[in-house]
Amino acid sequence: MKRRFASVCCLLWFVLPHAQACVGCRQPGTVMDPDLVTAGVAFSFSVISLLVLVVVVLAGLTAYIAKTCQRLDREKNP
Repeated sequence: MKRRFASVCCLLWFVLPHAQACVGCRQPGTVMDPDLVTAGVAFSFSVISLLVLVVVVLAGLTAYIAKTCQRLDREKNP
């Protein structure tokens, strides 16, 4: 379990930088206002963090279901 968790963390570490918004998406309009650029970067990181939260919840549910199935199999076939 620890190895899988470490593998997922490493995978996310390498994938997340590529999942950020492109430069054009971070800079709305043609005005180069630093406040708008900062807001765009914050928006992209908030979207990424929400996606990570969903992935973590789904991974937790999957792990729980897998452990429950393994436990039931052990109880059924001693």
